[in-house]
Amino acid sequence: MIKHFWVNRHWVTIAVEEFMVGIVVMLNAYDLDESLHGSLGFVVSPLLGLFYLMLGVVLLINALWDFYWHRIRITLIAMSGGMWVLLSVSYGLSDVIKHQLTFLPIVFAIIAMNVFLSAWQEPRHKLKGGQGY
Repeated sequence: MIKHFWVNRHWVTIAVEEFMVGIVVMLNAYDLDESLHGSLGFVVSPLLGLFYLMLGVVLLINALWDFYWHRIRITLIAMSGGMWVLLSVSYGLSDVIKHQLTFLPIVFAIIAMNVFLSAWQEPRHKLKGGQGY
């Protein structure tokens, strides 16, 4: 497990970030909803907070035990990237609507880029579910 931690340390940090965002969204869903424009408030609903939390837990388990059968690694990467892109776009659009600039969409965009760069560095056999090229 420690060996897998060092090999998959990028995925471990991304999983912890998703876990923490899930907790923040679940605990502060209604506070965050007021800060977003009405049409963008769905990204901070408690149900999506639970999804962020569960995605972080599953990605952490996947990274620590390094299993990649049935293309689960590519599925988790796609869901993680989609989650961070959704958050960065929605908070960015909220800033545009409110005519203000906050740091949060930039942070979410940097984490999304980290997900995609980590996916680029991932061995291809893990993305294909262990199948040969």
